[in-house]
Amino acid sequence: MNLKVLFNETRLRKILLGVAVVACSGTPSLAFAKKHRADPAVIEPAAVSRTAVLEHPEDYGSYSYTLEELGALTPIELRGVDGQRDFRLSVRSDEVITSAKLRLNYVWSPALIPELSHLKVRLNDEVMSSLPLSHESNNSRLSEVSLDPSLFVDFNKLTLNLIAHYTRDCEDSMHSTLWGNVSNQSKLDITVRHLKLPNDLGLLPRPFFDKLDNSKLLLPIVFPSQPNNDTLHSAGVVASWFGALANYRGAEFPVMLNTLPSGNGIVMVAGSTAPAGLDLPAITGPSLAMVSNPLNANAKLLVIMGRDANELELSVQALTLGKSNLTGAYVSIMQMQDIPARKPYDAPNWIPTDRTVRLAELAGQGDLQVEGVAPDLIKVNFNVPPDIFSWRSAGVPLDLHYRYTPHSTPDRSVLNVSINRLFVQALPLANFPSNLEKKIKLPLLEDGKAVGNQRVLIPHINVMGQNQMQFHYFFDYVKQGFCKDVFMNSERGVIDGASTLDFSSFPHYTAMPNLVFFANDGFPFTRMADLSETAVVMPDNVSRSEMETYLTLMGRMGKITGYPALRHSIASAASVEANSDKDLILIGTAGNQPLLERWADKMHPILDKGTHTLRLPGPFERLLSRWQDRDLDDAMHRAGDLISKGDGGLGALVAFESPMKHGRSVVALTGDNPKQIADLVTSMTNPESTQFFKGDLVLQSGKRIEGFQVGSTYYVGSLPLWTSLLWMLSKQPLVLILLVAVAALLVAMAV
Repeated sequence: MNLKVLFNETRLRKILLGVAVVACSGTPSLAFAKKHRADPAVIEPAAVSRTAVLEHPEDYGSYSYTLEELGALTPIELRGVDGQRDFRLSVRSDEVITSAKLRLNYVWSPALIPELSHLKVRLNDEVMSSLPLSHESNNSRLSEVSLDPSLFVDFNKLTLNLIAHYTRDCEDSMHSTLWGNVSNQSKLDITVRHLKLPNDLGLLPRPFFDKLDNSKLLLPIVFPSQPNNDTLHSAGVVASWFGALANYRGAEFPVMLNTLPSGNGIVMVAGSTAPAGLDLPAITGPSLAMVSNPLNANAKLLVIMGRDANELELSVQALTLGKSNLTGAYVSIMQMQDIPARKPYDAPNWIPTDRTVRLAELAGQGDLQVEGVAPDLIKVNFNVPPDIFSWRSAGVPLDLHYRYTPHSTPDRSVLNVSINRLFVQALPLANFPSNLEKKIKLPLLEDGKAVGNQRVLIPHINVMGQNQMQFHYFFDYVKQGFCKDVFMNSERGVIDGASTLDFSSFPHYTAMPNLVFFANDGFPFTRMADLSETAVVMPDNVSRSEMETYLTLMGRMGKITGYPALRHSIASAASVEANSDKDLILIGTAGNQPLLERWADKMHPILDKGTHTLRLPGPFERLLSRWQDRDLDDAMHRAGDLISKGDGGLGALVAFESPMKHGRSVVALTGDNPKQIADLVTSMTNPESTQFFKGDLVLQSGKRIEGFQVGSTYYVGSLPLWTSLLWMLSKQPLVLILLVAVAALLVAMAV
């Protein structure tokens, strides 16, 4: 047998260091999900000598998280004679685990026989511990399990496996007394040693972003001095690229002026001046460099350089689009190829809406299959533009192909199809056919598996911008009788990757403004993946907090589209007219953003030097709101109540149609001070508070957030002529009645 071993220098160093660590250790341990970094002062790595930690505390780190953060949203229920649950863990490529402990809190059925029952803990299929289930501990226990650090690889599997028996004779393998529960608050503590990586641009995006790290990306961006709009734009493109890489983790970009961070960071240099404490060679053109952080030998700085803003932009393009050609500690950018123009709705993170899409394009084959009597859900995530127009549609067609292990007798086994946790349809799973049925009846059998095909219509009302399809195989367990049941656990279920989802029949057309679209999908700005139809209007005297707000927004746009925001522009209030044919994002506080005052007639509320004023609607606005079935008086009352009774300063997110161009949108982020704006953006990126972002006005005061619809509606997109006519008549019944009357009159006159 020939074995091929693939490794790189970093991975080899990691393995060698792990072996050395284990050799001097007396305790083992565990790995990754959403991290909580522990206080370095309390790090106690069991697998490393205490003297080494005290002498070099910067070389070590400690993390802690619960099983809930590893994916168990509810307490873990293990059922049957062989119930188990897996958790996926990952370890950063620049860290090696020195110790880890799993602190389990669990209970079990009092009917279990202690001599035959136990709870196994496995790491990558290696047994770490077998925990007894005795009656003396009142059927509950707190146990500490050490995990062997030498067994950890980049991606790991932690398994809890209940072996349960309630009788020494014939038993029902799915008896109700065969159960054990593990608290999802059970805790995992790990200690790691940081590896010193070489200065090599070929490692990018590591160590600044590591796909093996599931924690939120916190990446400082350093400027030698107050940046101008061109330099800030380049930083925004970098933030959008890292935001796309971070994806679901989220990303924040603290801004530092002429100060280096204590960890990894990005340095933007447009000119000859470097931040204090950083020595750079003479800049001769657009270039990139990875250097060690003078403040931390384990940290790196990515220096993006140019003699001016234009060269800095070329360096940014090389980083975000030409990473595969980067190697070594320093790279000089000679030239960049022309960047192809993007098309509307072609964001890499959005599924195409002009053709059918195979599920194999959305999920790997390993993610589309399950096994066991009670298998987990098959989940398929996908994003669509939020302006899909589905009026009068029967649903989104899903051409579903699936395979499963059939049972020998008729039962209640089904495949449940859901979208965003909302039930859609149950598909019965046929059993093995009889000899006669084999000749005349479908479904066909292939390699012992039944094959099913079904066209499923997903209700369009349940489809949002970000979606998840869930497929749940329910395999019924039919008891054969006393001493006749044999637990085989041989059930398998597969969703074929050739199954297709089709949005191609839906046009793009929707009512605006809608801050639900902006908060969740960055719409309408993300309509172009490179944000080429977007301008960000910054204050003339931009604060550090306002720069951070801008960078966080760009990171979020990149997360939504999966593409760097290369072609957005930054403008000032004085130059906004040059961007009249673009959608605008306004950032600034009252008194620091002139457009807030210039467009005050579009704004709710009006913020001026600490005072908050709601502009009262006129008679025409009230009449229009009634016609559009909006309760404007209630919205104004609730907004006034929040402003007057809020427990802090006010932050406001306001959306309206651009005063400069019909069909273009403006979203303004404002507040009493820059911190209020930053808090508002933080709330918008928090899944727990995103639900409050709706309508055309969102107000935040302290912890209280509310969304309102106080302005008029306009539409973006286009419809086919006939659909447009029918839609208009459905929204204007009086016009329909008038047309019917005119038609009746013409018919009468003709007779």
